Amino acid sequence: MKTHTSHHSFSKTLLALAVLAAYAPAFADDAEIALLTRPSSSISVGVGNTSGDASGRSIFGQYNGLRTDSTTLQLDVDINTRDDASGTALYIKGNNLGLDSRDLSLSYEKQGDWKVGAEYSGLVHREIRTVNTGMIGAGSATPTVVRLATPGTGADLDLSAKREGAGLSMEKWFSHSLQFEANVKSENKTGARLLGRGYACASYVCNSTQTATNQTWALLMLPEPIDSITRQIEAKLNYHDKSLSITGGYYGSYYTNANGSIRATVPNQLNNPLGAPSTLAPAVSGTVIAGGGTSLQNVMQLPMALAPDNEAQQFYVSGNYRFTPGTHATFKYAYTRATQDENFAAAGLTGAPAGVTSLGGVVDTRLAQLGLTSKLTSQLGLLANVKYERKVDNTPDALYNVEGGAVTPAPAVPSIATPSQVNRYWYNYHVDSTRIVGKAEANYQFTGSTRGTFGLDYNMVDRPVPISITEEELAGIGAVRSKNTETGYRLELRSNLAESFNGSIGYTNSKRIGNDWTSLSNSAAFVAAGLGYGTTAPAGTFLSLNAANAFPMNMADVDRNKLKLAASWAPTEQLEVQLVTEYGSDKNSMPFNAVALGKGWRESSTRLVSLDASYAVSDNWRLTGYASTGSQNLMVNHGTGYMADLTSPTESLGLGVNGKATSRLELGAQLTLLRDTTRYGLLASPGTTGTLPNITQTAPSAANLAQATIGLPDVRYTSNTLNLFGKYALDKKSDIRVSVLYQRATMDEWSWSNNGVSFVYGDNTTVKLNPEQTVTFVGASYIYKF
Repeated sequence: MKTHTSHHSFSKTLLALAVLAAYAPAFADDAEIALLTRPSSSISVGVGNTSGDASGRSIFGQYNGLRTDSTTLQLDVDINTRDDASGTALYIKGNNLGLDSRDLSLSYEKQGDWKVGAEYSGLVHREIRTVNTGMIGAGSATPTVVRLATPGTGADLDLSAKREGAGLSMEKWFSHSLQFEANVKSENKTGARLLGRGYACASYVCNSTQTATNQTWALLMLPEPIDSITRQIEAKLNYHDKSLSITGGYYGSYYTNANGSIRATVPNQLNNPLGAPSTLAPAVSGTVIAGGGTSLQNVMQLPMALAPDNEAQQFYVSGNYRFTPGTHATFKYAYTRATQDENFAAAGLTGAPAGVTSLGGVVDTRLAQLGLTSKLTSQLGLLANVKYERKVDNTPDALYNVEGGAVTPAPAVPSIATPSQVNRYWYNYHVDSTRIVGKAEANYQFTGSTRGTFGLDYNMVDRPVPISITEEELAGIGAVRSKNTETGYRLELRSNLAESFNGSIGYTNSKRIGNDWTSLSNSAAFVAAGLGYGTTAPAGTFLSLNAANAFPMNMADVDRNKLKLAASWAPTEQLEVQLVTEYGSDKNSMPFNAVALGKGWRESSTRLVSLDASYAVSDNWRLTGYASTGSQNLMVNHGTGYMADLTSPTESLGLGVNGKATSRLELGAQLTLLRDTTRYGLLASPGTTGTLPNITQTAPSAANLAQATIGLPDVRYTSNTLNLFGKYALDKKSDIRVSVLYQRATMDEWSWSNNGVSFVYGDNTTVKLNPEQTVTFVGASYIYKF
């Protein structure tokens, strides 16, 4: 329950004390001097106790290892030894060794010659919410869903995910110019986390008529089983001389998941909208879709894919070259191959295209970077940098995608021989892309205290777009574009306005535009206008055919602005104050129909104001404090008839005091207040009537108006934390440290619980959280220094 910081070199304080000791032998003996001039070590051992039960401290204990056990061992080690004769040193660092969230590292080295190291780390994240369910095998790859007769009568399930990492490293200097480094890391993840699946019957899959006895949708909580290993290997050779520094190396990442999919067993009865048991919808007949559909029960039992095994290997060379003392260049070239070829059947996945046993995924990436920095005069400096990245997806094409589609023209009397819909198949989409990023920057020293920076930025991305619906099909959006280019500029001015005051102001502006848009529609109106699937046209053409067309936010034209102000004021040696304020906004600048209004994402913005202060009351006591307020805002005009204005304001305040009450007693206190809110501004948006270009605006629907009137409650999180500590020096080599932490946290979230009523899944599984949690932690440790 404390932050433990160690250093391999002497602090300024220790160096100063060592100098004083050398020139003032009357105040220190040889043992004290030796203690100050050699690496110090310490071991801290103690016990901590946390109040309440596990559910009452789930927020407090989600990461720190203090949720499950009330009484815990507090153990830290910091061992530093050095052999002056051989020049070798051993460092052992361990933090929170008595908890399941711990870390331990070891380093043994001969400075300037070689170094070997090992490390271990553990971290457990415990879900703050408790799941109550009748499910058998929850958290496994093959759970069995059991509907509870009444919500809350099942078994409580506390989900957690554990990470354990281990690593080995080494360094070897062959000469003063040549060094070799290598390290191997492995991280094992186990446990389970919240996940779910749901489906509402499509007309060509299962019966889509909702009745008192026929359930056409289902939603289930199916925890994701976690059992994976990530291994990383890196080896590199470093060379440097007076002009050239260069590194060549290899980096490999290998991910293995023991669970390829979740394959749940689901009963044929789940909740209807009133919470009563209802039979899941049967499959539609062959008159609707060729071969017939499948039942809702079978849909919910289909295997759900989890992250597949994959690996990536990179070879790279990077470095810098100094042409003159004021001019140098940087460079890098890297080649990366990423592959994913896990066997579908071994992962529990069925229905692959004929003759295809795995994705056979291969993505090759080549990256080249070149930069130049030059100090032209004592006042003017220039910087230029360009990066080129080419990503090529060499994954084989196969007909992975299938979706029902209406037969055109529709049969007068659908039958098994002439159904109204048939399956349509298309290939997997490739992720090729080319990206070029560049910047140029000039720095000018106007006066001894004032410096200005002017920069230009360029970012271009080019990717393939579908040209044939028979090969690749994108659904859910109207159009895509292949190329975006973003250009912008930056201005910054820094100045020391007075001996005690300095500040800076910076402004950034950029605009993202792109080429024409590629149609993803085969409707009669688009085809008649020569804008069928795969053809391109300006955005205005799409709006003339579909006034409510929404353009994808990652491809849309955008105007970006950001303003930042910073100041530091130190009127006396005792007082220092720092202020930072930022404001930024991204606005959708795509054209839109003035009657239908712009659809999709419209604008997002951020705001931050923070103040930090420090005051030295005396040589022994110091006060610190900070306050900040900020918010994030997102505005969306959804195509279903509502406008959302989501705002997330956050306020925080911290006050601290620490110092020495006596020569042996050190005291400290820290108060932290946090308020985080998500507000759901909701309005009903108008509709349109008529045909383009002659359309008029209509009032919002009654249903949307009613929902907007009701609105959505805020989601609020608050945390008030008081941390007290005291450390008493028993003698020169041992201390006693006592810590007391009090935290009160509240979480008010309507998505899982509203007015005391829990959200209920189709099998009556519920997810609950103690909304008001108060925790007190008391810890005492003995610290021995040697």
